[in-house]
Amino acid sequence: MSAEAVLAGRAAIRTDTAATIASAGAPLGASLPGPGLAVASPPFRLPGEHFAAAMAFLAAGAVGLVLLAPDLAAGMYISPRAAALTHLFTLGWITTSILGALYQFLPVALGSPIRSTRLAHIGFALYVPGIAAFAAGLVAGATGLMVAGAATFGSALLLFIANFAATLKRSPRRDVTWWALAFAVLFLLVTVALGLALTGNLRWGYLADGRLRALGTHAHVALGGWVLLVMIGVAHRLLPMFLLSHGAGDRFSKAATALVASGAAVLAFLHHMPAPVSRWLPALLLAAGLCCFLVQARRFYRTRRRPQIDPGMKLAATSLGFLAVAAVLAAPVVLTSASPRLVTGYALAVLLGISLFVAAHYYKIVPFLVWYHRFGPLAGKRPVPRVADLYSARVATAAATLLVVGAAGLVLAVLLGSATAARAAAILFATGVGAEATQMLSIARRQP
Repeated sequence: MSAEAVLAGRAAIRTDTAATIASAGAPLGASLPGPGLAVASPPFRLPGEHFAAAMAFLAAGAVGLVLLAPDLAAGMYISPRAAALTHLFTLGWITTSILGALYQFLPVALGSPIRSTRLAHIGFALYVPGIAAFAAGLVAGATGLMVAGAATFGSALLLFIANFAATLKRSPRRDVTWWALAFAVLFLLVTVALGLALTGNLRWGYLADGRLRALGTHAHVALGGWVLLVMIGVAHRLLPMFLLSHGAGDRFSKAATALVASGAAVLAFLHHMPAPVSRWLPALLLAAGLCCFLVQARRFYRTRRRPQIDPGMKLAATSLGFLAVAAVLAAPVVLTSASPRLVTGYALAVLLGISLFVAAHYYKIVPFLVWYHRFGPLAGKRPVPRVADLYSARVATAAATLLVVGAAGLVLAVLLGSATAARAAAILFATGVGAEATQMLSIARRQP
């Protein structure tokens, strides 16, 4: 996810003055003056294919929300159809986006591109059909198809983990971003192991009464140990770049990384212990880490030098509010025997909050990638549009509004148990998804 970095020819990206140029909305220059590490960016196809697939999964997930809205309002969060919907968001939308973004982000953040682009393409070819088969198997009750799909996308994730670990090893940097991503890939491995155990249990039933505990562990290690750590590491580099933020420091990012990693580790490896250790302690650590992340993000926004905030960064700020709400809802879920509706509302607040954060960054990443590969080589030779000119800010604002209102309405409707309101809110959310997807497609088709 290279943000709005500056071109060094077509083969190099540096970050020393990228934010200054991007903030003015000017076309990115042909070279970057001054010192800096030049690292080749990946081919356009690698992140592009991941983003296209992720948007398709998001669209499918949005349709699923509309169809399952009454079930969600009734608190039916552990049904096979709800599990399929959850994985369309977590694996299909969020993780596919993360993989594509990391392939583009690594040269800038770590000074090292992904170790093997060929292995990355192979992983993609396994990952996408594996998720589709897994979700279809859950909906249809076809255990064989579900297990085959899980084995396929699980293999793809193992390839990514090996590829990513090799990339981290040769990176010359060991900053907050490096540590956050290093812990994240470790917990992705744990998530895969827990997920495969749950998949096998659907066929052989060896978890018995421990299934719900295993399910909760899997979900929180995935969303906390994998997704949240990636958000912390990536946001620490991208938010200051996008907002032109200076002087915010990294103290809270460091604390967030340490706390979230500790919470995920306690949960993953001590989940068979009594509740004070297996539930309360990891919940406290994860919540504290999330709070530190939110404080760090707030500092980035407060110290920005950019007077106007674009639709993407407004959506990112709003998404963090959903995570704050989720942290509040988590307390009764962890400490008491919460009602199914409360658990479902909490899960939706987390899932949709993260989804909005990812959707926000598409408005920064996709226009840059298209500009970089199609208009960048023409800069200085002929007039070219600015990155911001590749899409309509007004339409983006409308799409973001629909997403936020739909997501907030859905969480509230589930907490209140209103099936009608839940479906109406889900339709608003799906409309917002359609608007953003249409914009992304339009941007991807732009040619000089």
